[in-house]
Amino acid sequence: MMTSKELTRRLSALAGEFNVVGASAALWHEGTLVKAETGTVNVATGAPVRPDTLFAAGSVTKVFTASLAMTLVDEGLLELDAPVRTYLPDFRLANSDRSAAITVRMLLNHSSGLPGDYMPDLAPGDDVLERLMRELHALPVTGIPGERWSYSNMGMSTLGRLVEVVTGETYDSALKMRVLRPLGLNATADAEELLLRSTAVGHTVDPATGSASRVPRLRAWPENGPAGSRLWLDAEALIGFGRMHIEGTTPDGHRLLSPAAVHQMREPQFDDYWGCFPMYVNYGLGWAIVREGDDPVLAHGGANFGMHSNLYVIPKQKAVLAVLTNSTTGLALYSALCESLLQECFDVRSPAPVFPPEPVVQVDNEQFTGIYGSPNGQVRVDVREGRLHLRMTPAPALAAWEGLMGSTTGGGQALPLVCIDGERLRFSMDLGSPGAFRAVQFYNRDADGRPTLIRVGTLYERTT
Repeated sequence: MMTSKELTRRLSALAGEFNVVGASAALWHEGTLVKAETGTVNVATGAPVRPDTLFAAGSVTKVFTASLAMTLVDEGLLELDAPVRTYLPDFRLANSDRSAAITVRMLLNHSSGLPGDYMPDLAPGDDVLERLMRELHALPVTGIPGERWSYSNMGMSTLGRLVEVVTGETYDSALKMRVLRPLGLNATADAEELLLRSTAVGHTVDPATGSASRVPRLRAWPENGPAGSRLWLDAEALIGFGRMHIEGTTPDGHRLLSPAAVHQMREPQFDDYWGCFPMYVNYGLGWAIVREGDDPVLAHGGANFGMHSNLYVIPKQKAVLAVLTNSTTGLALYSALCESLLQECFDVRSPAPVFPPEPVVQVDNEQFTGIYGSPNGQVRVDVREGRLHLRMTPAPALAAWEGLMGSTTGGGQALPLVCIDGERLRFSMDLGSPGAFRAVQFYNRDADGRPTLIRVGTLYERTT
């Protein structure tokens, strides 16, 4: 079994290697918990990371939101396959028929077609999710609801609003009373509480020099709270939440989720999940699935303003692994640490996130050309020097977010595509560095044989 001393050594070494300002990690296995911390919560103050330091949960919050919704399913207050309009009669987007077809399950498994990264940055307030529903009226539903997986922050925020209407509470209050407090977690979405605790702030790291600077804001985009913009917690809190998903109970034996709900959340939802998230083989209700079968492995990562987080749960082996960081380079740290610990301790290997351009399949390039759009931005596919190329132009708010996270969708650069599966229209996109490729898939041919949808991370629909 891993010791706290060894975990601390590894965490500190990786923080140095990847220029991570501060990090916290915890591993629980069959009743034994080990924890580690390293670095500082804030380069301006030098305050150390403590065992109870709160970090941004980021999109790991989605599993909390899904769990909250499943408590309502257990109570008979929510039906997974009921239309969202059953609970939110005024729910609509620009495509009225598609809006009407969206169900609660589709919000949970990311097949609703709701926008992936819509960031209006509304004014905070108890009614922010109610106001967000009105903002959605002008936005499209991408694709046919229920047909394709497409990661959606707005789907989770809609689920948060649905929780509010069903419970009569704000989302934050419902999460606190139904999940955080019963589990006894050191976690909060309240900014005033963050001021009273050891709280990590995000940092951007210059890839050339390794120097770190604080992000300009601690939190933004309150309308994305149920998707991951507001919840802060410590590593032990993530462990406690992960443990609940092994048996469905709180530390004192109170049942938070029924066995049926726990099982449903880890059940694969899609027959064709290729290229969606490279390190996952499928998606459940809230959970990403690293390994299917009798010994499943559940996971979810997260990012929020210069922070990265990750949570793994291996139910059959009674193990939970959590890592929290406060730097844009935190993804590299948690990927390296989790990969090594999962292999050494539990014989778990993540799927290789590689889509090499082979074998090469010849296709009619002109069938794929065009402009595809979504609230995430625009994708242009054209032919250059006889080869298909793809260029992404993110929406301004998404571009600003990616800049804060030290990443980019390509900065407008056209990148070459190679078809590797002509029947299922699967392509590999060369990202320009050795061994770096990205999965691209086209769908839904029209009468002329031209695809009407493309997935490059999220779904985009043909506009021309």
